[in-house]
Amino acid sequence: MLGTLRLLLALAVALSHAGVHLGGINPGVVAVIGFYLISGYVMAGLIRRHYAQPPAANAFYLDRAIRLLPQYLFYILLTLAWHLYSRADNYFLSRIPGPVDLFNNLSVVPLNYYMFNGSDRYTLIPPAWSLGAEVQFYLLAPFVLLRPKRLLAVGLLGLGAYMAALAGLINSDWFGYRLLPGVLLFFLLGAYLQHLHHQQKSPRARALTAVVAALAALAMGLLHLNGTLRQPYNLETLLGLMLGVVVLQLLATRARSRWDDLAGDLSYGVFLNHFFIIWVVYPQGIGAGQLPGFIALCIALSWLTQRYIERPLLKRRHTLRRTVPQTGL
Repeated sequence: MLGTLRLLLALAVALSHAGVHLGGINPGVVAVIGFYLISGYVMAGLIRRHYAQPPAANAFYLDRAIRLLPQYLFYILLTLAWHLYSRADNYFLSRIPGPVDLFNNLSVVPLNYYMFNGSDRYTLIPPAWSLGAEVQFYLLAPFVLLRPKRLLAVGLLGLGAYMAALAGLINSDWFGYRLLPGVLLFFLLGAYLQHLHHQQKSPRARALTAVVAALAALAMGLLHLNGTLRQPYNLETLLGLMLGVVVLQLLATRARSRWDDLAGDLSYGVFLNHFFIIWVVYPQGIGAGQLPGFIALCIALSWLTQRYIERPLLKRRHTLRRTVPQTGL
């Protein structure tokens, strides 16, 4: 049932950007941590089934490009055309784009480094900074996820970076939530949980889930005592870790359904299109009574782009997976 979970997380991100917060907690940040965990889980399974041999890395990258780019490029071009026509001015569209701005948006990864390159001042899809982190994870995934020693070594590095961010030794927003060194921990936890499920080690998977959730809760308590829990996004990332690993454990092995597949198909478009809808339809902001209409628009536009832009390329991905030699891992 990960498709349903992905759609709920995408809606949480959209609602957070519409101004919805829960008791001072940003639900979008919690949701992004959930996305990282799911991505690690799904990529580990995908590589194990279809791209387990090192020479298959290029095929894996092509698989991911076919998945991510069609809708992404559509919304990039749609937003660019609208902005050049409307000359709308806001933080994320604060200038007429130059070649560097277009390169940053089209190549995705530079958006993850907005704090160093200023790419956030011209970002056509503002949440795409997290896609930049995800793309970097994809580059590492074929060489790490199926090799336990590498997985452990990289995971320990990620744990160290995340703990340093929680403690305030490095920027908690950048390194605990956005940049790959800190968020690798979440991707790799998801990947390791998939490994345990693949090996049918359910007791170990449940134990891992309980330990991670307990440690996240303990960390929240300790950070509250020393006053650092309210550093940027410490609370949200720990909540995302605690809740995300529990929900992933509960839902990952449930049987898929047509609704779940549909929900998963819709999730990516909602993630990509909601800022465009806010800018074009709700430039003055979204009131509480307008939220149902906002959600409906996000889902409807996502259905259209998934059906007519992404779906025609699904056969290409499936053909690619069938043509890669398998190892039986």
